[in-house]
Amino acid sequence: MSRDTSPYIVGDYWLDKRRDGKAPDIWQIAHYDPGARSILYKSTRHKTLEPAKKVIHAFVEVERARKPGDIDDVKLIPQLLLYYEEHGKEARSPHTIACSLRCWIGFLQQDELGSDVTVRQLGPPVTERFRKWRMGSHSYTTLWQGKRYEVNSKGVAGESVKRNIEGLKAALNHAANETRIAYVPRLPNVKQQHRSHPRDTRLSLAQLGAIVAFTRPATGMNRWVLLMIASACRPNAALAFDPALQHHETLIDLHPPEWRRTKKVNPWIPCIEPLKPELEEWRAAPLPQVGSRRSAWRTMRAVLGLPRACIPKTVRHTVATELRRRGVPGADVSGLLGHIDPAMHKTSGIYAKYDPTYLAKAKQALTEIWNEVMAEADRWDSAYERVRGPHGRQIVAERMRLAA
Repeated sequence: MSRDTSPYIVGDYWLDKRRDGKAPDIWQIAHYDPGARSILYKSTRHKTLEPAKKVIHAFVEVERARKPGDIDDVKLIPQLLLYYEEHGKEARSPHTIACSLRCWIGFLQQDELGSDVTVRQLGPPVTERFRKWRMGSHSYTTLWQGKRYEVNSKGVAGESVKRNIEGLKAALNHAANETRIAYVPRLPNVKQQHRSHPRDTRLSLAQLGAIVAFTRPATGMNRWVLLMIASACRPNAALAFDPALQHHETLIDLHPPEWRRTKKVNPWIPCIEPLKPELEEWRAAPLPQVGSRRSAWRTMRAVLGLPRACIPKTVRHTVATELRRRGVPGADVSGLLGHIDPAMHKTSGIYAKYDPTYLAKAKQALTEIWNEVMAEADRWDSAYERVRGPHGRQIVAERMRLAA
């Protein structure tokens, strides 16, 4: 059908069906491109008209949002969508960014400002209402990237709200950098009284051994855990680790090459001897990178009976505590953990390459920790086995009981 006979027109765009016979039942967003001298189509992914109307409206709003405007008139939600399209997809944690942006869209659909909120209307009262909404029981439904998301929550921690607000700020800063808005409104973050206390959970070496043994059948998960034990590195850095690029004979560069430098330093550290065969095997048979292992970690934590406060970073905290307990100087522990001035990162990397005694005490202690954890893992393996229980759930059973 032509634009004149379209059932729905929004500015220069209209709903149409493809004329080449492709996807004949799906409504398309059509517009005439003078440069190509032809009509271009974008699928709404809907066969019925009413939901297709919502899609074309959102699409047109995003297209308008690409142009500079006054913050009195620039609508917020299209800027969130543009931020994800132009930056969030390629970020280290696209899932986290998308989740924060969906939360804001869900909130605004229920807030007094509504979905047509402009950038000018943002401010401290909005972020405070958002905090109360997120930390209390709430639910919302939103369309995102052609999918429908339905969320029911009993409330989240202040740290999650802080991450959501930082996601909003990042989207606004992106809009300002692209000269779509003149400046970014002041948006205070979550007050300390609503924030979580620092986690101080530590694991025993036996518990670390159980984690190693439990994850052995899942090679990718196991490599992730082993690298954290051998280096006390950050979980995200371990997830992105590539031994072909970051293992340099006696040293490991914990900073992934494609990551930009930030205040969170991932330093050069000594590579302990027991880790080298693992890295060689890893290099010979790499596995696809996995961005999120939350479900696998939660399952393992439940099966092994680990405390709920045990998160991947707990491995890093445990190893750091063990290093201090074994007499490693505080400065060496700080250097190993990357708690140094970012400006010194390059210098320390060069220094590490030429000094054979670099973090020698830390290397010795890491080797001891590794050997003791592996012994605990072997003991766990000889005593327990992963099996499937009722409803297919993973459980741990004693081997003697299974034999009987």
